[in-house]
Amino acid sequence: MPTSMKNVLVLALLAAAPAARAELAFVSRGPVYADSKNAPLKAPEGVGCADGTLVVADTGNGRLVSYEWRDGVVSGGTEIKLAQVTHPVRVQLDGQGNLLVLDRKAKKIARLDPKGAFQGWLEPKGAAGVVPQAFKLDAAGDVWVLDQTSNAVLALDPTGALKSKVELPKGGIFVDLTVDAAGTVYALDARGAEVWSVEKGGAAFKLLSKGLKESMNFPAYLTHDGKGTLLVVDQNGMGVVLLGIDGSYLGRRLALGWTEGAVYYPAQLCLTPGGEMVVADRGNNRVDLFSVTR
Repeated sequence: MPTSMKNVLVLALLAAAPAARAELAFVSRGPVYADSKNAPLKAPEGVGCADGTLVVADTGNGRLVSYEWRDGVVSGGTEIKLAQVTHPVRVQLDGQGNLLVLDRKAKKIARLDPKGAFQGWLEPKGAAGVVPQAFKLDAAGDVWVLDQTSNAVLALDPTGALKSKVELPKGGIFVDLTVDAAGTVYALDARGAEVWSVEKGGAAFKLLSKGLKESMNFPAYLTHDGKGTLLVVDQNGMGVVLLGIDGSYLGRRLALGWTEGAVYYPAQLCLTPGGEMVVADRGNNRVDLFSVTR
């Protein structure tokens, strides 16, 4: 049996095993495969959600698709096709419904209005040659960028002005970050399968979790639920790993598959305050909807 398949089987067994502290459960609400004209999604890598809106980075088709999303029901599916944004991979929505989209080909973050009209690129001021690997928005509208060029996390205000910079540890392959309400920044190292953190105003990252290689195959995305749990998308392990904010392992959710509720090379996920979650299920050419319960 190939080593990669063995790893997936081991992680599947971990997903089935009980975890004493894990409380979150994901209940499938079904997939979305196409837009309003029945044009199928292709290898979507990004999802952004807010109350009433779901936006998908339909990466394989070089477009975004905007859906209405109310009471757990997704409808519509309007295509947003832009000459400037041809390879969207990450999506975030601010409090006014504006979109920020990371384009992997342009290596920039695009600003779009709530209707999807291009408003320009986020141009960092006070930091040269920034190449964003990933980014997140906080409640104040600041943009936190994981910069490949400087191997650092940059905090930019809404105009793009540099507010702070904290270097990442050397030797890792950092692929994502998230910021909680207290201002603590968490960074995900795919090589070491580790999460690092720095408190608000801190000058250096500290190792938060270690020894997770047995629990994750290739972590690719990181976020938090605002209630004390970090969620790590394990892309090659076909699941989601739950961690406490102290870095403790809480369990795994989801597993490899093609049926409803399973995933195949998942990418970004998004959560709503109302307890809903969407996963960009790249390998299955769809997005998956879940209710999150405790």
